[in-house]
Amino acid sequence: MSSDWIQPRQNSIEAIAHAMTVADGAEYDIRMSIDGELVLHHNARIERSEKNDLYDGLHPFVEQNHSDDLRNAGFDLFSDMIEDPRIRSAWFERDAFSCIEIKRPHPKSKIAGGYFPSNERINWIIRMMQRVEEIMENEPAPERTAVFYCFDPATMQASQKANVEIPAAPINPFIPPWGPGPVRRTMAVPSFARFTVPRMVDRWRKIGSPVLPLAGAHLRSWSKYLHLGRPVSLKPRSVERLNRQRNGFPIHVWPAPINLERHILDAGMTVVSDEMDPSILQTSRGETRWMKPGTKPVDPGLWARMANPSENSKALLSEAEELPTWCDLDMSERREHVSRLAATLHCDSIPLEEGAPPWEMPRFIGHRGAGKSHKEG
Repeated sequence: MSSDWIQPRQNSIEAIAHAMTVADGAEYDIRMSIDGELVLHHNARIERSEKNDLYDGLHPFVEQNHSDDLRNAGFDLFSDMIEDPRIRSAWFERDAFSCIEIKRPHPKSKIAGGYFPSNERINWIIRMMQRVEEIMENEPAPERTAVFYCFDPATMQASQKANVEIPAAPINPFIPPWGPGPVRRTMAVPSFARFTVPRMVDRWRKIGSPVLPLAGAHLRSWSKYLHLGRPVSLKPRSVERLNRQRNGFPIHVWPAPINLERHILDAGMTVVSDEMDPSILQTSRGETRWMKPGTKPVDPGLWARMANPSENSKALLSEAEELPTWCDLDMSERREHVSRLAATLHCDSIPLEEGAPPWEMPRFIGHRGAGKSHKEG
Protein backbone atom coordinates (compact mmCIF):
# COMPACT_ATOMS: atom_id res chain seq x y z
CA MET A 1 0.00 0.00 0.00
CA SER A 2 1.27 3.42 -0.95
CA SER A 3 1.50 6.49 1.30
CA ASP A 4 1.47 8.91 -1.62
CA TRP A 5 -2.01 8.14 -2.94
CA ILE A 6 -3.49 10.89 -5.10
CA GLN A 7 -7.27 11.07 -4.94
CA PRO A 8 -8.87 10.83 -8.40
CA ARG A 9 -11.54 13.33 -9.40
CA GLN A 10 -14.96 12.30 -8.11
CA ASN A 11 -17.14 10.32 -10.52
CA SER A 12 -14.22 9.62 -12.83
CA ILE A 13 -13.44 6.20 -14.23
CA GLU A 14 -10.23 6.23 -12.17
CA ALA A 15 -12.18 6.93 -8.97
CA ILE A 16 -14.74 4.21 -9.64
CA ALA A 17 -12.09 1.66 -10.62
CA HIS A 18 -10.25 2.49 -7.38
CA ALA A 19 -13.33 1.82 -5.24
CA MET A 20 -14.17 -1.39 -7.05
CA THR A 21 -10.67 -2.79 -6.61
CA VAL A 22 -9.68 -1.68 -3.08
CA ALA A 23 -13.20 -1.94 -1.61
CA ASP A 24 -16.50 -3.71 -2.23
CA GLY A 25 -17.76 -1.27 -4.82
CA ALA A 26 -18.59 2.29 -5.80
CA GLU A 27 -21.41 4.77 -5.54
CA TYR A 28 -21.39 7.24 -8.41
CA ASP A 29 -23.62 9.83 -10.07
CA ILE A 30 -24.94 9.91 -13.61
CA ARG A 31 -26.58 12.66 -15.66
CA MET A 32 -27.97 12.48 -19.18
CA SER A 33 -26.59 14.75 -21.89
CA ILE A 34 -28.65 16.46 -24.57
CA ASP A 35 -27.87 13.61 -26.98
CA GLY A 36 -29.00 10.93 -24.53
CA GLU A 37 -25.61 9.73 -23.25
CA LEU A 38 -24.91 9.15 -19.56
CA VAL A 39 -22.21 11.33 -18.01
CA LEU A 40 -20.47 10.62 -14.70
CA HIS A 41 -21.10 13.90 -12.89
CA HIS A 42 -22.58 15.01 -9.55
CA ASN A 43 -23.42 18.71 -9.64
CA ALA A 44 -26.10 20.19 -11.89
CA ARG A 45 -23.62 22.80 -13.11
CA ILE A 46 -20.34 21.85 -14.76
CA GLU A 47 -17.78 21.15 -12.04
CA ARG A 48 -14.91 23.56 -12.71
CA SER A 49 -12.22 22.50 -10.28
CA GLU A 50 -9.44 24.26 -12.18
CA LYS A 51 -8.91 26.67 -15.08
CA ASN A 52 -9.36 24.64 -18.23
CA ASP A 53 -9.75 26.00 -21.75
CA LEU A 54 -11.68 22.85 -22.62
CA TYR A 55 -14.58 24.20 -20.54
CA ASP A 56 -14.95 27.17 -22.89
CA GLY A 57 -18.16 26.94 -24.86
CA LEU A 58 -19.86 24.49 -22.51
CA HIS A 59 -23.35 25.37 -21.36
CA PRO A 60 -23.60 25.85 -17.57
CA PHE A 61 -25.79 22.79 -16.89
CA VAL A 62 -24.60 19.29 -17.72
CA GLU A 63 -27.80 18.23 -19.49
CA GLN A 64 -27.55 21.14 -21.96
CA ASN A 65 -24.32 19.78 -23.43
CA HIS A 66 -23.44 17.18 -26.04
CA SER A 67 -21.61 14.11 -24.69
CA ASP A 68 -18.65 14.63 -27.06
CA ASP A 69 -18.10 18.13 -25.68
CA LEU A 70 -18.28 16.85 -22.10
CA ARG A 71 -15.87 14.01 -22.88
CA ASN A 72 -13.46 16.44 -24.55
CA ALA A 73 -13.60 18.61 -21.42
CA GLY A 74 -12.41 15.65 -19.34
CA PHE A 75 -15.64 14.19 -18.00
CA ASP A 76 -16.21 10.45 -18.33
CA LEU A 77 -19.18 8.60 -19.82
CA PHE A 78 -20.93 5.59 -18.33
CA SER A 79 -20.47 3.71 -21.62
CA ASP A 80 -16.70 4.18 -21.37
CA MET A 81 -16.71 3.22 -17.70
CA ILE A 82 -18.17 -0.24 -18.23
CA GLU A 83 -15.53 -0.95 -20.88
CA ASP A 84 -12.69 -0.32 -18.42
CA PRO A 85 -11.04 -3.72 -17.79
CA ARG A 86 -10.54 -3.04 -14.06
CA ILE A 87 -14.22 -2.26 -13.58
CA ARG A 88 -15.40 -5.11 -15.78
CA SER A 89 -13.26 -7.59 -13.85
CA ALA A 90 -14.31 -6.30 -10.42
CA TRP A 91 -18.02 -5.84 -11.19
CA PHE A 92 -18.83 -8.64 -13.60
CA GLU A 93 -16.43 -11.29 -12.33
CA ARG A 94 -15.75 -10.56 -8.64
CA ASP A 95 -19.15 -9.22 -7.47
CA ALA A 96 -18.16 -5.59 -6.80
CA PHE A 97 -21.24 -3.49 -6.06
CA SER A 98 -22.46 -0.53 -8.12
CA CYS A 99 -24.74 2.15 -6.61
CA ILE A 100 -25.84 4.19 -9.62
CA GLU A 101 -27.29 7.49 -8.42
CA ILE A 102 -29.59 9.15 -10.93
CA LYS A 103 -29.32 12.94 -10.94
CA ARG A 104 -32.19 15.12 -12.17
CA PRO A 105 -31.65 18.30 -14.21
CA HIS A 106 -31.71 21.71 -12.58
CA PRO A 107 -35.00 23.50 -13.44
CA LYS A 108 -33.04 26.41 -14.92
CA SER A 109 -31.72 24.07 -17.58
CA LYS A 110 -35.30 24.01 -18.94
CA ILE A 111 -35.06 20.24 -19.33
CA ALA A 112 -37.41 17.74 -17.66
CA GLY A 113 -39.81 20.19 -16.05
CA GLY A 114 -39.58 23.04 -13.59
CA TYR A 115 -39.25 23.46 -9.84
CA PHE A 116 -42.09 21.14 -8.87
CA PRO A 117 -42.56 17.39 -9.39
CA SER A 118 -43.87 16.61 -12.86
CA ASN A 119 -44.37 13.85 -15.40
CA GLU A 120 -41.47 15.32 -17.38
CA ARG A 121 -39.13 14.67 -14.47
CA ILE A 122 -40.41 11.13 -13.98
CA ASN A 123 -40.01 10.43 -17.69
CA TRP A 124 -36.45 11.73 -17.54
CA ILE A 125 -35.63 9.30 -14.72
CA ILE A 126 -37.27 6.49 -16.70
CA ARG A 127 -35.15 7.30 -19.76
CA MET A 128 -31.98 7.28 -17.67
CA MET A 129 -32.77 3.88 -16.12
CA GLN A 130 -33.55 2.43 -19.52
CA ARG A 131 -30.42 3.97 -21.04
CA VAL A 132 -28.24 2.24 -18.44
CA GLU A 133 -29.67 -1.12 -19.41
CA GLU A 134 -29.40 -0.36 -23.13
CA ILE A 135 -25.69 0.34 -22.70
CA MET A 136 -25.29 -2.86 -20.65
CA GLU A 137 -27.45 -4.98 -22.95
CA ASN A 138 -24.61 -7.23 -24.09
CA GLU A 139 -23.35 -7.79 -20.54
CA PRO A 140 -25.98 -6.96 -17.89
CA ALA A 141 -25.03 -6.44 -14.27
CA PRO A 142 -24.95 -9.72 -12.31
CA GLU A 143 -27.86 -10.10 -9.90
CA ARG A 144 -27.50 -8.31 -6.54
CA THR A 145 -24.55 -6.20 -7.72
CA ALA A 146 -26.31 -2.99 -8.77
CA VAL A 147 -29.02 -0.63 -7.58
CA PHE A 148 -30.35 2.72 -8.74
CA TYR A 149 -30.30 5.43 -6.06
CA CYS A 150 -32.36 8.57 -6.52
CA PHE A 151 -33.48 11.46 -4.29
CA ASP A 152 -36.80 11.79 -6.10
CA PRO A 153 -39.94 10.59 -4.22
CA ALA A 154 -41.22 9.13 -7.51
CA THR A 155 -38.21 6.82 -7.87
CA MET A 156 -40.19 3.60 -7.47
CA GLN A 157 -42.91 4.80 -9.81
CA ALA A 158 -40.25 5.53 -12.44
CA SER A 159 -38.60 2.15 -11.87
CA GLN A 160 -41.86 0.28 -12.39
CA LYS A 161 -42.61 2.18 -15.59
CA ALA A 162 -39.05 1.73 -16.86
CA ASN A 163 -39.40 -2.06 -16.50
CA VAL A 164 -35.66 -2.58 -15.99
CA GLU A 165 -33.74 -5.39 -14.29
CA ILE A 166 -31.65 -3.21 -11.95
CA PRO A 167 -33.82 -2.42 -8.90
CA ALA A 168 -34.28 1.06 -7.45
CA ALA A 169 -33.97 2.57 -3.99
CA PRO A 170 -35.21 6.06 -3.08
CA ILE A 171 -32.85 8.04 -0.85
CA ASN A 172 -34.21 9.63 2.29
CA PRO A 173 -34.41 12.54 2.82
CA PHE A 174 -35.82 13.67 -0.53
CA ILE A 175 -33.67 16.58 -1.68
CA PRO A 176 -34.72 18.91 -4.54
CA PRO A 177 -32.41 19.21 -7.56
CA TRP A 178 -32.07 22.98 -7.26
CA GLY A 179 -30.72 25.64 -4.90
CA PRO A 180 -27.52 26.00 -2.85
CA GLY A 181 -26.70 23.33 -0.29
CA PRO A 182 -28.32 25.03 2.75
CA VAL A 183 -31.55 25.63 0.81
CA ARG A 184 -31.72 22.02 -0.37
CA ARG A 185 -31.11 20.72 3.13
CA THR A 186 -33.84 22.99 4.52
CA MET A 187 -36.27 21.81 1.85
CA ALA A 188 -35.44 18.20 2.80
CA VAL A 189 -36.37 18.59 6.48
CA PRO A 190 -40.04 17.51 6.13
CA SER A 191 -39.16 14.21 4.45
CA PHE A 192 -36.29 13.71 6.91
CA ALA A 193 -38.53 14.19 9.92
CA ARG A 194 -41.47 12.23 8.54
CA PHE A 195 -40.14 8.73 9.23
CA THR A 196 -38.14 7.09 11.98
CA VAL A 197 -35.59 4.58 10.72
CA PRO A 198 -37.78 1.54 11.58
CA ARG A 199 -40.72 3.15 9.76
CA MET A 200 -38.51 3.79 6.75
CA VAL A 201 -37.45 0.14 6.75
CA ASP A 202 -41.10 -0.93 6.73
CA ARG A 203 -41.93 1.57 4.02
CA TRP A 204 -38.98 0.68 1.77
CA ARG A 205 -39.67 -3.03 2.15
CA LYS A 206 -43.34 -2.51 1.24
CA ILE A 207 -42.58 -0.54 -1.94
CA GLY A 208 -40.15 -3.20 -3.16
CA SER A 209 -36.80 -1.48 -2.69
CA PRO A 210 -33.94 -3.94 -2.04
CA VAL A 211 -32.06 -1.55 0.30
CA LEU A 212 -32.57 1.62 2.32
CA PRO A 213 -29.97 4.32 1.50
CA LEU A 214 -29.91 6.17 4.82
CA ALA A 215 -28.39 9.57 5.54
CA GLY A 216 -25.94 9.21 8.42
CA ALA A 217 -27.71 12.07 10.21
CA HIS A 218 -30.55 9.64 10.97
CA LEU A 219 -28.12 7.78 13.26
CA ARG A 220 -25.54 10.21 14.57
CA SER A 221 -26.79 13.81 14.43
CA TRP A 222 -28.91 15.88 16.81
CA SER A 223 -31.34 16.15 13.87
CA LYS A 224 -32.45 12.55 14.46
CA TYR A 225 -34.56 14.00 17.29
CA LEU A 226 -36.70 15.73 14.65
CA HIS A 227 -38.41 12.38 14.08
CA LEU A 228 -41.84 11.99 15.60
CA GLY A 229 -40.82 8.76 17.27
CA ARG A 230 -37.96 6.99 18.98
CA PRO A 231 -34.60 7.90 17.43
CA VAL A 232 -31.93 5.36 16.51
CA SER A 233 -28.22 5.56 17.25
CA LEU A 234 -25.15 3.35 16.88
CA LYS A 235 -25.05 2.52 20.58
CA PRO A 236 -25.25 -1.25 21.16
CA ARG A 237 -28.73 -1.33 22.70
CA SER A 238 -30.16 0.89 19.97
CA VAL A 239 -28.52 -1.21 17.24
CA GLU A 240 -29.89 -4.37 18.82
CA ARG A 241 -33.39 -2.91 18.85
CA LEU A 242 -33.11 -1.70 15.25
CA ASN A 243 -31.84 -5.06 14.02
CA ARG A 244 -34.76 -6.84 15.64
CA GLN A 245 -37.12 -4.37 14.00
CA ARG A 246 -35.61 -4.46 10.51
CA ASN A 247 -35.39 -8.27 10.42
CA GLY A 248 -32.48 -8.31 7.99
CA PHE A 249 -33.53 -5.48 5.68
CA PRO A 250 -30.31 -3.96 4.20
CA ILE A 251 -29.29 -0.39 5.13
CA HIS A 252 -26.59 1.68 3.39
CA VAL A 253 -25.26 4.53 5.54
CA TRP A 254 -23.87 7.64 3.81
CA PRO A 255 -21.59 9.36 4.36
CA ALA A 256 -19.97 7.11 6.95
CA PRO A 257 -17.21 8.90 8.91
CA ILE A 258 -14.04 6.93 9.47
CA ASN A 259 -14.50 6.80 13.25
CA LEU A 260 -17.86 5.02 12.84
CA GLU A 261 -17.00 2.58 10.03
CA ARG A 262 -16.50 -0.36 12.37
CA HIS A 263 -19.69 0.39 14.33
CA ILE A 264 -21.74 0.48 11.12
CA LEU A 265 -20.29 -2.77 9.78
CA ASP A 266 -20.69 -4.50 13.17
CA ALA A 267 -24.34 -3.41 13.11
CA GLY A 268 -24.75 -5.31 9.84
CA MET A 269 -25.03 -2.18 7.69
CA THR A 270 -23.11 -1.00 4.64
CA VAL A 271 -20.56 1.82 4.80
CA VAL A 272 -20.58 4.46 2.04
CA SER A 273 -17.32 6.32 2.63
CA ASP A 274 -15.56 9.47 1.44
CA GLU A 275 -12.28 8.28 2.98
CA MET A 276 -10.87 5.94 0.35
CA ASP A 277 -7.13 6.46 0.84
CA PRO A 278 -5.72 2.90 0.94
CA SER A 279 -2.69 4.06 2.92
CA ILE A 280 -4.92 4.75 5.96
CA LEU A 281 -4.75 1.36 7.63
CA GLN A 282 -6.61 2.27 10.83
CA THR A 283 -9.66 4.22 11.86
CA SER A 284 -9.31 7.08 14.33
CA ARG A 285 -10.16 4.55 17.05
CA GLY A 286 -7.23 2.32 16.05
CA GLU A 287 -9.30 -0.40 14.37
CA THR A 288 -7.86 -1.99 11.24
CA ARG A 289 -9.76 -0.86 8.15
CA TRP A 290 -10.88 -3.81 6.06
CA MET A 291 -12.55 -2.43 2.94
CA LYS A 292 -13.80 -5.71 1.44
CA PRO A 293 -16.15 -7.16 4.08
CA GLY A 294 -18.72 -8.08 1.41
CA THR A 295 -16.63 -9.45 -1.45
CA LYS A 296 -13.93 -11.03 0.76
CA PRO A 297 -15.50 -11.67 4.19
CA VAL A 298 -13.19 -12.60 7.05
CA ASP A 299 -13.74 -15.12 9.84
CA PRO A 300 -14.83 -13.95 13.32
CA GLY A 301 -11.38 -14.42 14.82
CA LEU A 302 -9.63 -12.19 12.31
CA TRP A 303 -12.45 -9.65 12.48
CA ALA A 304 -12.07 -9.48 16.28
CA ARG A 305 -8.32 -8.96 15.96
CA MET A 306 -8.96 -6.12 13.53
CA ALA A 307 -10.85 -4.32 16.32
CA ASN A 308 -7.79 -4.40 18.59
CA PRO A 309 -5.65 -1.23 18.26
CA SER A 310 -2.58 -3.09 19.55
CA GLU A 311 -2.57 -5.50 16.59
CA ASN A 312 -0.34 -4.91 13.55
CA SER A 313 -2.76 -3.58 10.94
CA LYS A 314 -0.44 -4.18 8.01
CA ALA A 315 -0.03 -7.83 8.98
CA LEU A 316 -3.76 -8.28 9.50
CA LEU A 317 -4.56 -6.79 6.11
CA SER A 318 -1.99 -9.02 4.41
CA GLU A 319 -3.63 -12.00 6.12
CA ALA A 320 -7.07 -10.88 4.94
CA GLU A 321 -5.91 -10.37 1.38
CA GLU A 322 -4.92 -14.04 1.22
CA LEU A 323 -8.49 -15.13 1.92
CA PRO A 324 -10.71 -16.32 -0.96
CA THR A 325 -13.21 -13.94 -2.49
CA TRP A 326 -16.94 -14.60 -2.20
CA CYS A 327 -17.06 -16.00 -5.73
CA ASP A 328 -14.34 -18.55 -4.80
CA LEU A 329 -16.14 -19.81 -1.68
CA ASP A 330 -18.13 -23.02 -1.89
CA MET A 331 -21.75 -23.07 -0.71
CA SER A 332 -20.92 -24.45 2.73
CA GLU A 333 -18.40 -21.66 3.36
CA ARG A 334 -20.90 -19.07 2.16
CA ARG A 335 -23.52 -20.60 4.43
CA GLU A 336 -21.24 -20.12 7.46
CA HIS A 337 -20.84 -16.39 6.74
CA VAL A 338 -24.54 -15.92 6.05
CA SER A 339 -25.58 -17.80 9.20
CA ARG A 340 -23.45 -15.51 11.37
CA LEU A 341 -24.91 -12.48 9.59
CA ALA A 342 -28.47 -13.74 10.14
CA ALA A 343 -27.75 -14.02 13.87
CA THR A 344 -26.50 -10.39 13.95
CA LEU A 345 -29.58 -9.18 12.07
CA HIS A 346 -32.00 -11.29 14.14
CA CYS A 347 -33.61 -12.87 11.09
CA ASP A 348 -34.48 -16.55 10.75
CA SER A 349 -32.50 -16.96 7.56
CA ILE A 350 -30.98 -15.12 4.62
CA PRO A 351 -31.58 -16.54 1.13
CA LEU A 352 -28.38 -18.01 -0.23
CA GLU A 353 -28.16 -18.32 -3.99
CA GLU A 354 -25.44 -18.89 -6.52
CA GLY A 355 -23.66 -15.74 -7.67
CA ALA A 356 -23.07 -12.50 -5.79
CA PRO A 357 -23.45 -12.00 -2.02
CA PRO A 358 -27.00 -11.48 -0.73
CA TRP A 359 -28.38 -7.95 -0.46
CA GLU A 360 -28.08 -8.24 3.33
CA MET A 361 -24.27 -8.57 3.23
CA PRO A 362 -22.59 -5.45 4.73
CA ARG A 363 -20.24 -3.83 2.25
CA PHE A 364 -17.69 -1.02 2.10
CA ILE A 365 -18.50 1.31 -0.81
CA GLY A 366 -16.66 4.37 -2.09
CA HIS A 367 -18.79 7.53 -2.26
CA ARG A 368 -18.51 9.15 -5.71
CA GLY A 369 -15.91 6.50 -6.38
CA ALA A 370 -12.89 7.57 -4.35
CA GLY A 371 -14.65 10.15 -2.16
CA LYS A 372 -15.74 13.74 -2.66
CA SER A 373 -13.28 15.92 -4.53
CA HIS A 374 -15.55 18.83 -5.43
CA LYS A 375 -17.86 20.99 -3.34
CA GLU A 376 -21.63 20.70 -3.56
CA GLY A 377 -23.40 22.77 -6.14
